[in-house]
Amino acid sequence: MNTPICNFLEKYANENRLRLHMPGHNGEVPHDITEIFGADELYSSDISGGIIGTSEEIAAELFGAKKTCYSCGGSTLAIQAALALLKAKGCRRIAASRYSHRSLVSAAALLRMDIKWLYPNEYMSADVAYNSETLSGVDAVFITNIDYFGGTWKFVKPNLPVVIDNAHGSYLKFLDKRRFGTEYVHPLELGYPMMVAESAHKTLPVITGGAYLHFADGADGARAKEMMAMFGSSSPSYLILESLDRFNGLISRNSQLVNNACEAVLELKERLTSVGIPLKKSDPLRVTINARECGLSGYEYARGLRSNGVECEMADENYVVMMFSALTTIEDCERAEMASMLVTMGAPKPLVTYPKIIPKAEMPVYEAMFKPQRVVSIENADGEVCAGLKCPCPPGVPLVMPGEVIDREVIDALKVYGVKTVPIIAKSSIEG
Repeated sequence: MNTPICNFLEKYANENRLRLHMPGHNGEVPHDITEIFGADELYSSDISGGIIGTSEEIAAELFGAKKTCYSCGGSTLAIQAALALLKAKGCRRIAASRYSHRSLVSAAALLRMDIKWLYPNEYMSADVAYNSETLSGVDAVFITNIDYFGGTWKFVKPNLPVVIDNAHGSYLKFLDKRRFGTEYVHPLELGYPMMVAESAHKTLPVITGGAYLHFADGADGARAKEMMAMFGSSSPSYLILESLDRFNGLISRNSQLVNNACEAVLELKERLTSVGIPLKKSDPLRVTINARECGLSGYEYARGLRSNGVECEMADENYVVMMFSALTTIEDCERAEMASMLVTMGAPKPLVTYPKIIPKAEMPVYEAMFKPQRVVSIENADGEVCAGLKCPCPPGVPLVMPGEVIDREVIDALKVYGVKTVPIIAKSSIEG
């Protein structure tokens, strides 16, 4: 398979030219270049016919998209561009799961779009009801596919424009569904118009910041590059572009790359279960351990893993999440198994119940985020209006949204999350 970006960078590095161009390290990192002659331009690559455009066309074919745009700003940039495209089509209000990444909130604020929040039944779950009732009064829908614990949403076909945050699920396109479960479908396999934002760097061998914005048949991506340029850096990283391009060649040469990794993780899950380590159901490249049943908090279990040479992706009061990748080997899984078995466990404890709060909105997000603010302790925030995003990262999901009233119920919930301070809108700005 052709890897035009990789080929160009290797050729340029070998020519040993005098680099009288950016970046200023003068070739210390040989493949780190700027948009020099022949290197194409990221934000016009769909019309240039150059190396980036060619690579994006290859990626689109691999993923089954009508069009694919590379992002050097992660799924965040892809989500920003997708919402801008909706805005250009007249979208004013979008429905979204309360379990949505902060990038949705900030993009909506910048674009002055209102959000109708849909609440899952379970804390931080992607499983939200999308139906005629929940989607009434909106112009589009924003769907999170895989959540941080590895859960999925129930597939529906809304008669509305759709943006799917598939940040954790780019590998699903290459997954054998008969082996690992038909619920783990890649959104582009559903067969209806949508835009799909996904972080390649989360589960594929791509460096941090590498992502895609895919367009399915029927989704209009004509102005995609224009919208990405509005939010993205004018100096995109060629190291990120190279890694996206390299994956095209890798998956073309080894179509079973993802399935081999998922097989190793599946065997790990089976071995952990067989020795009494309780797992929460999760997608094929994730192991979510119920730490409470092991007599620990998720944070304590994570410290145990760390002391045994394993760093997890995320922990909270209840769970520990280990995220694997398309390059995961049997040896990697054996190390994870050994580290897990060395964690000292105790008597089971009940799960911590995270409160489900539905705060009252005093004003739209896009107004609240640009009001004058001050930071106070949560105990002094009763009756105030939230002015900023408070969210642990990971998972990067806001706990209370800008513009929402912080009452005693919200304060009690924030305590459970470990939040101690919160930005509030200055009284004078509300009264004024």
